[in-house]
Amino acid sequence: MNQPRVSSINIISVDLPLRQPIVSAVGRYDKWPFIITEITLDNGIVGNSYICPYLVNFTDPIERVIQELFKLFENQPLAPSAFYEIGMNKLSLLGRSGIAMYSLAALDIAFWDASAKVADRPLCEHLGGTLGDVKAYNSGGLWLHTPEQLAQEASELRGEGNFSSLKIRLGRKTLDQDLKAIEAVRSQMNPDDDLLCDFNQVLGFTEARRRLQGLDDQGLYWFEEPIPYHEFRNYNELRQHLSTTLIFGENFHGIDHATLSLELKSSDAIMPDLMRIGGVSGWLKTAALAEAYRKPLSSHLYHEASAHLMRVTPTADYLEWMNWVDPLLIEPYRIKDGRLIIPERPSVGLEFNRNVIEKYRVR
Repeated sequence: MNQPRVSSINIISVDLPLRQPIVSAVGRYDKWPFIITEITLDNGIVGNSYICPYLVNFTDPIERVIQELFKLFENQPLAPSAFYEIGMNKLSLLGRSGIAMYSLAALDIAFWDASAKVADRPLCEHLGGTLGDVKAYNSGGLWLHTPEQLAQEASELRGEGNFSSLKIRLGRKTLDQDLKAIEAVRSQMNPDDDLLCDFNQVLGFTEARRRLQGLDDQGLYWFEEPIPYHEFRNYNELRQHLSTTLIFGENFHGIDHATLSLELKSSDAIMPDLMRIGGVSGWLKTAALAEAYRKPLSSHLYHEASAHLMRVTPTADYLEWMNWVDPLLIEPYRIKDGRLIIPERPSVGLEFNRNVIEKYRVR
């Protein structure tokens, strides 16, 4: 059977207000930008994706790179895996990270979405897996707030989908402040619930050793990104002194970073971000690496597409869930008893609300 050909592209950037502002070590954010990419095939099927590049002022250059990369695939038979390799080769002069990787990921996810729609299968089945639900934690709050606020938020977050797993942000000025924050959240959780934590790279290496050792007896599920993500050797040093799982990877830019971190034994687990790792194709390569090194793999953002990929990831652990994108979607994915329910739709099955897009469109 002849594959349909790639016909056209439509790219839209929006800056969507958050229901709850982000207050973390990397700053305060009241809005979150999304770049929506829609690929139309010559048979009328549309594959789509969204990425969120954090900083709205950079949506324009990312859009331009997406447009330039798309020229490589226009009028070509749809072939996502081949397209990824062509794109990576083309990016060699621009660089295999940052805006270049974001742009390729936006296309790659949309191409795979279209491919699964051509097959009329959910993406996880199209990739050789099975349809099912995925273990998730609620990551939509517990920022650097007071203990009183955290206790209230923890109760609300648990109730959003009967979650038994939450993530708190740590890295306050003192160890005692972090301990009080943990205590406040724990007061709203059951003894056997999982509490994860994220430092958002706020600590230096010396302080991280002291702080993490002071928190090592708190029963936290993992320590996430305590120091800058690129300090692979320092991560290796840290994990030698801890019993709590050390994880990072949301800032891996492509499989080069993932490979280096695994070779250096920098962490106990990894958590690729669909945008930065290179889309579906980059994720699948990283999942193969995680299996080879026997490392648990969790996701970062993009819970819809990531859930499908977790279904074909041999070492899959936790899916990160937050509802930032839900206002953009006509029918968001549901959570039940702390698990994401993958709907029985072709591919990822996302349809965007055009009224919301027009209201918050950047240009």
